[in-house]
Amino acid sequence: MTTEQNKAIVRRFLTEVLQNGDMSILDNIFAPNYKNRLTGQGIDSVKQIGGMMQSAISDYHVTIENLVAEGDEVVARITFTGKVTGSVMGSQPSGKSFSVRGLSYYRFSNGKIVEDDPIFNQDMMQLLGIKLPVAA
Repeated sequence: MTTEQNKAIVRRFLTEVLQNGDMSILDNIFAPNYKNRLTGQGIDSVKQIGGMMQSAISDYHVTIENLVAEGDEVVARITFTGKVTGSVMGSQPSGKSFSVRGLSYYRFSNGKIVEDDPIFNQDMMQLLGIKLPVAA
């Protein structure tokens, strides 16, 4: 795959899955052995978290600020915006609007994402009332 093809896959994930909630494409863009380095979990957690974000955050929007690719790696600089109107991982709905910037590293193998390593401003997690698990 070319770097442009890898960037297109990351763009699809960010817009179609995270922003629009289309979980049906995950098996097409993530490898079965995918692992999130923040949580240590796989594709099933992406499906759960994606669905939860769709139900708990209204006006959820992902803005891709920049995508940089080299070889089998892509880094995305993104901004998430929305309003917390539902429960996220047991948190109470705050009704607060937010705008949070983040970075995420994606590694590809055979045209699919096998690893990602998101770095988010901790203020977002505090705003949502989420305590993230720490990967071993």
